[in-house]
Amino acid sequence: MFRVLAAATLWVLCLGAQPAPRSTPDELAVVREINKIRRFPREYARYLRALGLRFEGTLWRLADHVPIRTNEGRPAVIEAAEFLERVEPVTAFVAYSEELHLAARDHVRDQGPTGETGHAGTDGSRPGTRVRRYADPGSLVGEVINYGLETPRMTVIMLVIDDGVKDRGHRRSLFDPRFRVAGAAIGEHKAYGTMVVVDLADAVTPRPEP
Repeated sequence: MFRVLAAATLWVLCLGAQPAPRSTPDELAVVREINKIRRFPREYARYLRALGLRFEGTLWRLADHVPIRTNEGRPAVIEAAEFLERVEPVTAFVAYSEELHLAARDHVRDQGPTGETGHAGTDGSRPGTRVRRYADPGSLVGEVINYGLETPRMTVIMLVIDDGVKDRGHRRSLFDPRFRVAGAAIGEHKAYGTMVVVDLADAVTPRPEP
């Protein structure tokens, strides 16, 4: 099973993140999990291999969880574990950004009531557009989205598995060492109950509030 990280290590992972109180504890925890899986991928690989034993065809029967109907089944989980076993750990810390949280929150509030999926807003906005409402990003902006009610840890694990996404784009984004800042937003989704949006950037310069 997943080995609990030492308290000292968890404290190190939290350094540098001093967000305003607008983000919820779960939203902060999603970004902490991103830092942990980037830094300790082998630990998560062992956990995934254990979870991969709980399939009946494409139905994933996790303990204390509603069964999940996946697209690829167990092979996607094992493939994700193999990726985590060979990927180079990313030691660059991802700092929390309230500006990126606000950009992610815009997408949750826009898309959640429609039941749609994807990165395009109903007004045609893209992740970079939404980020620029609150901050000037560096040269790189990304976004990952998970649909369905999950704990922060399982949210990140689902993004790394990236079931049904051919290019594993969410996984590639999470392990891109150029991303150094992130903000998360969690809210209701008409079709899946809950959605989690994480916006990422290589840097952000907050815009002065009017």
